[in-house]
Amino acid sequence: MNPQHSMPEHLRVMSAMIRDLRSAGNVLTDEQQILAMLRSLPDATWDHFKLTMTHNEMVKTFNDLKCHLELEAERQDAKRGNQALVVESGQRKTIGSKRKRQDGKARQGPARDNAPKERVKRRRGKRGGKKDKSKVTCYNCQKIGHFARDCTEPKKVQSYPISRIDCLVCSHVLVAHTDPNWIVDTGATKHVARDRGGFIEYRRIPVGNQSVFMGNSSAEDVLGVGTYQLKLQSGRTLILYDVLYAPGVRHNLISVIALVELGFSFNFSRDGFSIYLGNKPFGHGSISSGFYVLDLDGLNNNAFMAFHDNDVVSSSMKWHARLGHIGQDRMTRLARESLLGPLAKVNLPICESCMAGKAIRKPFGKAVRAISPLDLVHSDICGPMNVRARHGGTYFITFIDDYSRYGYVYLISHKSEALDCFIRFVKEVENQKERTLKVLRTDCGREYLSEQFKGLCEDKGIQRQLTISRTPQQNGVVERRNRTLLDMVRSMMAHANLPISFWGDALLSAAYILNRVPSKSVSSTPYELWTGRKPVLDHLRPWGSAGYVRIPSQQLGKLDPRGKKGIFIRYPEHSKGYVMICEQPDGGLTEIESRDVNFIEHEFPSRGDVRGDLNLHEMCESEEVTPVLSKGGSLNPHPMVAENSGSNLPPSGCTPRETTDSQDLPLRRSHRESIPRRRFEIEGESFMCAPEEEDEPSSYNEALSSPACKEWLAAIEDEISSMGKNQVWELVDLPPGRKTIGNKWVLKIKRKADGSIDKYKARLVAKGFTQKAGIDYDETFSPVVRIVSVRLILAIVVFLDLELFQMDVKTAFLNGELDEEIYMDQPVGFKVEGRVRKVCKLKRSIYGLKQSSRQWYLRFHRAIISNGFTMIEEDHCVYVKESKKSFLILSLYVDDILLAGNDMELIVATKEWLSSNFEMKDMGEADFVLGIKITRDRSRRFLGLSQETYIKKVLERFRMQNSKPIDTPIEKGHTLSLALCHQSNQEKEAMARVPYARAVGSLMYAMLCSRPDISFAVGLVSRFQSNPGLAHWKAVKRILRYLRGTADYLLCYQGGDGCLRGYSDADWGSDIDERKSTSGYAFLLVGGAISWCSKKQTCIALSTMESEYIACSSAVQEAIWLRRFLQRLDTEPRSSGPVTLYCDSTAALAYTKDPKYHGKSKHIDIRFHYIRDMVAQGEVVLKHISTTSMVADPLTKPIARDVFQSHVSSLGLRRI
Repeated sequence: MNPQHSMPEHLRVMSAMIRDLRSAGNVLTDEQQILAMLRSLPDATWDHFKLTMTHNEMVKTFNDLKCHLELEAERQDAKRGNQALVVESGQRKTIGSKRKRQDGKARQGPARDNAPKERVKRRRGKRGGKKDKSKVTCYNCQKIGHFARDCTEPKKVQSYPISRIDCLVCSHVLVAHTDPNWIVDTGATKHVARDRGGFIEYRRIPVGNQSVFMGNSSAEDVLGVGTYQLKLQSGRTLILYDVLYAPGVRHNLISVIALVELGFSFNFSRDGFSIYLGNKPFGHGSISSGFYVLDLDGLNNNAFMAFHDNDVVSSSMKWHARLGHIGQDRMTRLARESLLGPLAKVNLPICESCMAGKAIRKPFGKAVRAISPLDLVHSDICGPMNVRARHGGTYFITFIDDYSRYGYVYLISHKSEALDCFIRFVKEVENQKERTLKVLRTDCGREYLSEQFKGLCEDKGIQRQLTISRTPQQNGVVERRNRTLLDMVRSMMAHANLPISFWGDALLSAAYILNRVPSKSVSSTPYELWTGRKPVLDHLRPWGSAGYVRIPSQQLGKLDPRGKKGIFIRYPEHSKGYVMICEQPDGGLTEIESRDVNFIEHEFPSRGDVRGDLNLHEMCESEEVTPVLSKGGSLNPHPMVAENSGSNLPPSGCTPRETTDSQDLPLRRSHRESIPRRRFEIEGESFMCAPEEEDEPSSYNEALSSPACKEWLAAIEDEISSMGKNQVWELVDLPPGRKTIGNKWVLKIKRKADGSIDKYKARLVAKGFTQKAGIDYDETFSPVVRIVSVRLILAIVVFLDLELFQMDVKTAFLNGELDEEIYMDQPVGFKVEGRVRKVCKLKRSIYGLKQSSRQWYLRFHRAIISNGFTMIEEDHCVYVKESKKSFLILSLYVDDILLAGNDMELIVATKEWLSSNFEMKDMGEADFVLGIKITRDRSRRFLGLSQETYIKKVLERFRMQNSKPIDTPIEKGHTLSLALCHQSNQEKEAMARVPYARAVGSLMYAMLCSRPDISFAVGLVSRFQSNPGLAHWKAVKRILRYLRGTADYLLCYQGGDGCLRGYSDADWGSDIDERKSTSGYAFLLVGGAISWCSKKQTCIALSTMESEYIACSSAVQEAIWLRRFLQRLDTEPRSSGPVTLYCDSTAALAYTKDPKYHGKSKHIDIRFHYIRDMVAQGEVVLKHISTTSMVADPLTKPIARDVFQSHVSSLGLRRI
């Protein structure tokens, strides 16, 4: 409220604000309007009115409050006209109290407000004069030369004069044990709280300005004052104003005098007391340990118990863990500034985590200090660490601003990434601080001495300071910071239960904390000096502690849990919240960034392998042999820092200052240790990820440090060579206003059918996720050949005894031509010397761009059409070339080409033409296509498809390679439903460790390619991936056991008359959750299945006939596509006839021919009547078959073993 406004004016202003909010769409409730109006009133004269209105049940609307406000304003105006106010600012004196003059004599009477101005000035001048401390005697120690407030001796117990008392309370109350209850005290002049949790408004008070004095002459400092809220057992809420926050007192106190002045009254008795507001009961209390204790709601004690429950870790240890195990001196400084909540005194016991992680050494002497930010920055690289971080980093680079000691830390995989980190650092800090970096101090590591690093510093005018060889003390600031970081990391990890590979996350958290806590080298915190704002520490939590992350409502069902348990691993870089790591249902780990986390700070869950011995250290590495991987580097001289002192080369704006930062002896060295892989345990079985034959590097630098570095370098250089031949880019200056996209190396090992290494393959992949639609790309869709088309072509190859060859397009995407202007950074490790600042303007597409696949397909399509091939409309990645007696079929799957034809000369000519237009690799006769092994015997007209190698890897991945084989993938009569999803917490925790989704996905690939026998079982278990139970997991394991016994099955094509035949079946109402039916069909050609499907129907069928009719409709659609595909190929006259489709339902067959509507079928959707039209046109012929001969029966339901094996054999699956 504006002091110059009257109450009617203030009411008009508030009403206008409420109307404006309503017009903007923010409608305030009556309660919100009343609360806003009360909070806008000044505290001094309206406290009693606000309290009365807060608890007045008659005030329900804003208009009701306006009436009371107008009456109260008139009453205060009348009172103000009849009374004189005595105001004396800056002193706590009462009217009529004694006031001492400077001559020591007391004067009785009220203070005058009409003294002559000359006397006031003269009196103020005397008070404001500076005293000579040489003549001052300390009241505490009686020594001369300082005041009592500056005395370092312990404070003596003494009686304080009444004029200095802020609050008087009973001494006996405050020497009792700590208690969260609130005691009603008739001797207290103000309310006193020792718990900060209940303050709804709070204002900090500098330490020493106010105190709480007890009757035994002891005193406690007041750290703040505010408004406190108490929930009473009566259901009412008691608002206490001007409550003093003094954590050193033993009890929370309610001043009877303060409440009586606000209109409350008390009725005390032997059994307790009652509180009244006016004539209405407000609250009550009881007698406990000789005191009147207010009866509170139990929830009111939560905040107190969070800090003071003796059964939990003490407050000092809790903040010690939250702050990354910093020392007691830093915590004491934070407590003095009230930054640690209610913790006022730090009493830190022995911390075994600190003893395990820290080693203290004496500091060195003096150093040169900067006087402004970015005048001097220290940098150093620490590593390689003996354990690789989980994101791949083995080093970390640190940048420290000398003035503020604010630090930046980046995890890197190799020292050559130092330049990229420095560029990122300089861009960020110079933009944020609007200053330029003046001096960079580093050691003589070659990563800092390359030509690129030197050129960047020269371009920006950054002066270099390098330490003398083997004198790390000259760069002691950053060396000491790195040691502190590692100390904190080891302590944090000793306190948590996470694998040692999480040291990178702990490091980033430690750097975040160090920027926000005091340092001996600066007057306040680095964060305050760097940003100009005091840090807020309330959000800090112990590293590695448990917490529940809120799941967005869009991802939840109505009965799903609202939170997911995770582990806190670090603070986000660019947002306010927490990064939690949570385990997925499939056993994988995922990071979730959220601000809505409820922590369990005393719980530290374990994930993966938790090492009993904490052995994280920097491995010994000589600077002289460290390679710099960017080309064109040279070791040109730079100005050196003098060996004995850092003051010989002070940066601009630097002055000498005493400091304690130092560099100690190198850390202990030891050999690298392996980390066991993480396991999934449930029901006594253990599932472990299969070990890879050879690790695939995740970056260019990892490839150079791997045992197969020669092979990887050869693959990388081959990729760069291909880009040069295809003229993929040209180096240009980046146009103004344009941005570049990044890139990375993707390194893969291609294997043969038997699992042996075929070749090392390197791809330079653009970071296409940074592209913007409409600017960097338009269309992105690109077709690939269907796996059904591949099987159909292979069946034709067998039937006609065609030649079958395979080719691979090397760097296929580099052939695509771009329509947009795209600029990319130069690839890591291959920056052109002298042109480091240039960027790549892409002329052709590369892997990673959103449009790359489409541009490559369009380029190939235009080229292949120009050579006389015709595209098949049924599959845009299948082409046919025909002459009088010869023909050739070509299929394209991204960069894999399959050639099938009857003329060897045409095949050879096509190969030569492809090689002349694209860079190709001739793979010879096809024996391994899309991960499927092809076994062929032309003498027997036989071809088989096998995924035995893949299935064995899947079994090893889930530790089922030694499981007991079983004859069927699903037991007859067995059903799965949502009712079997996990019910108990124990089952939920068990399933959280099971890789369910990953196992289902692995099975699905085998089912789609060559195993129709598991189609129904895989489709059934895939319905429960969001919330599987133990019964569902057992069903998945049964499928794996079935594959264990049938891994050597081949999908065989042999014999037959070349006619396409189909089988359609349905299981009515098999889904017990939704009562929907299951459709299944299979089409056979040349003795083997070429197309199959098992699918839950989208609508509920009301009869068996209806479910069979719907299944036939889906099968007819597939039959028409297959027939037209064969007709386009025109390789066999039999394709011109209708497709025969078998069904075991006579009612469904009759309904396909009868155009009349019946009462039980008139509701069937029109789209299912497509089957009638196709039958009438002669495209499809439907025939009846007995249920015992229905080949598609295993695709719709669990069946008996003998029947199942018979039908599987009919599908073409068997051993050879």
